[in-house]
Parts: sequence; structure tokens; C-alpha cells
Amino acid sequence: MSDKAPRLITLIFGDSAEYVWELRHLFLLTLMVFTSSLLIGYILGGRLPGDPLEQFRRLIPNLEEMTPLTLFLIIAVNNLVKSLIWMLMGILLSLPPILFTILNGFYIGWISHNSVEEHGLLLTIAALTPHGIIELPAVLLSSATGLALGYHTINRLRGRGSLSEELGKALRLYIRRIAPLLILAALIETSLTPTIIGVVESLIT
Repeated sequence: MSDKAPRLITLIFGDSAEYVWELRHLFLLTLMVFTSSLLIGYILGGRLPGDPLEQFRRLIPNLEEMTPLTLFLIIAVNNLVKSLIWMLMGILLSLPPILFTILNGFYIGWISHNSVEEHGLLLTIAALTPHGIIELPAVLLSSATGLALGYHTINRLRGRGSLSEELGKALRLYIRRIAPLLILAALIETSLTPTIIGVVESLIT
């Protein structure tokens, strides 16, 4: 079986395609961890104290008064900074990216449960899917990259390979592909997603 990156991967990731293709097993691992955590968060959502939606509103108290541009900047910067930090922290033997993936999946599952209870399944899907189909793969890819950095850190401690070279690959991937995808997801979340929610809401009421 060829290890050459498929055309779609090459089209999306350009000169980072081969590196991304090397990360495919770690990406699948982060996807499985995320999915498991999401399901656990959703199942336990009704048993946990507090309301994550209300907690989120408290974090941004003037949410309804914000302009789309301000909200876009808040979401984009939050996702960019968190993804970068947790990716780089993968140098600590891969543990932080795994923890980030678990917490992220659990919290989204918890929020999804409460959203379904409060707003229904269709509105919840409409609220999460448009930007989520871009944001989630980008975040999971950053976590997979962090796992790879942890693996190469262990190799370096054994006197093998070059951690600085791998770090360079990771940063190039983040700057050239992951960051733009996260920015695009934030743009969709603050522009297209509210419109889709409005359309779905009008259809079910």
C-alpha cells in the first residue's frame, strides 16, 4: 500500500500533504478519543450539576449586543490560541493534546445534551454543524500534530531524530493550513450559522 498522500489531501494541504498523511493514524486516534468523550458527555449531561449553556453566556455577558465582527474575533482568537498552545504542549510526552481532546469532546457532548433538551435536535444540529465540519477536523489535526511532537520528543530523548525539524513541520502546518481553517470556521459560525438557525427555527415553529 502506497504511503503517498491522496489527491484530496494534497489539494487541501499543499506542500504539507505528506506530513498530514503521516499523521493519519494519530488523527484517527484523536477522533476516537473525541467521539468517546462526546458520547460520555452527552449521556451524563442530564446528571451533571449546572447548565453549560448558561455558563457560556456568563463568560460573554454582552453576547447579544456584540457585532458579528467582534464575536468573530473572539471566537477566532480563542480557537487559534488554544489549538496552538495545546499542540505545542504535545512536547510534554503527548499528554496535553489527549487531555484537550477529552475535555473538548466531553464539554461539547454536555452542551449538546442541554441544547437538545432546551431547543431540540434539529436546532442543535443547525447550530453546531455548519462551522463544526471545518473546525472539528482542524482542532483534531492540531491535537494529532501535538501527539506526533510528543512521540518525537521521546525519540529525541533516546538520541534519535530531530525534534526541531518536526517542530518546524508542525508550525508550518498550523500557520499555513490549520489556522486558516479555524478562521474560516469562525467566519461561518458568526455569519452563516445564525442564518441557518433562523431558517430551521422558522420551519419547525
